[in-house]
Amino acid sequence: MIVEFKTYFCDGWWGAHAVEHSIYTQGKTVGVLIDNILEATELHFEEEIERGELITIITTPESSAETTSDMPVIKFEYKVDIIAKTASC
Repeated sequence: MIVEFKTYFCDGWWGAHAVEHSIYTQGKTVGVLIDNILEATELHFEEEIERGELITIITTPESSAETTSDMPVIKFEYKVDIIAKTASC
């Protein structure tokens, strides 16, 4: 399954929302945002991941038409595969 997040920068915070799912998250830095995207997606699709389904996350910037003069000109895109975790003894 592919989950696409649209990312944006507003009031000093990075935000992201999944286009076709009710997943919203934010972070003060891009690194924190990425961590939060992974955690939110893992929680949202917990049952699917436990069944062994592969979740692919893709991020793309919001429309450039929504940018403002105080918004950094930073665009990033990455892809991460979440693999089901196994508990250790």
